[in-house]
Amino acid sequence: MKALSSRIHQILGQLEHVRQTGPGKWLARCPAHDDRSPSLAIREANDRILIHCFAGCDVAEILQAIGLDMADLFPERVNDRYGQKSSLPKFSAYELFPLLVQEATILALAWSDAMSKRALSDADYQRVKQAYQCVMRLQMEVSK
Repeated sequence: MKALSSRIHQILGQLEHVRQTGPGKWLARCPAHDDRSPSLAIREANDRILIHCFAGCDVAEILQAIGLDMADLFPERVNDRYGQKSSLPKFSAYELFPLLVQEATILALAWSDAMSKRALSDADYQRVKQAYQCVMRLQMEVSK
């Protein structure tokens, strides 16, 4: 477990605006895209580190942005006692709720601007688009 602790601290040290959301769980800005608010979930799970960008960045892109690769997340896979690879744990709806609230707030603010006939800047439009995609991914994640 000591090796995992070292690896998680190495990863968290490369990220910005990291905040712990629970035991072995963090949110941070994703280094693979222009992330204004944390959309990268990091979680310790047994002897693995799970990383998921709710804006849709690929894990390989995220790791490349901080100078790491997949081997830094996973130990050598071993088969369980039945000869099958173990499955990875998923994020629970409870863990995803704070991110959903954040992204829904962005969508609500954009809707309010649209109803008041205020135009969005290109950057704001891109962020609203990212928020919408994130909410759709969260919906799929929770319904699995």
